[in-house]
Amino acid sequence: MRPHPERRAFAAALRMLARKRLTVAQLWQRLERNGYEDGEIRKAVDRCKADGLLDDALFARLYVEGRRKLCGDARYVGELVRKGIDAQIAAAAVSAMDVCERARCTCALDTCLRRRPGVSYPIAARALERLGFPSPTIYGVLREHAALHGPLAGIAAESL
Repeated sequence: MRPHPERRAFAAALRMLARKRLTVAQLWQRLERNGYEDGEIRKAVDRCKADGLLDDALFARLYVEGRRKLCGDARYVGELVRKGIDAQIAAAAVSAMDVCERARCTCALDTCLRRRPGVSYPIAARALERLGFPSPTIYGVLREHAALHGPLAGIAAESL
């Protein structure tokens, strides 16, 4: 005799969560892909939440804490939203990060300059933009770098 479909959905959810931390949306999609009905999925997800196995806020905090790549706040929030996290929860997790966005931008610039010595300010600025840093932060960091270390190749520091 086969177990009740809701129990099967919950057992499948437990197996998925045992392998990898998932968001509510990711678990829902995976259960849906496995052919479970919406009602079965809803009960399995609700039970996982009630048992403390599924928590989007915790997922978001752990995600941003575990990221090694230096990115801007908007990029982190976007990555979390694409994973199914609510935008407000994602923004709260990003704002609670230990390292502020400006410090991450400064470190990213240092990394860029180490990897590509002699890079110009416009190229460095575009690289930082691709990492999701906002323009005011980028140009503030570039101005600060120019004041401390002198201008990079390709552009005068006064034009920043």
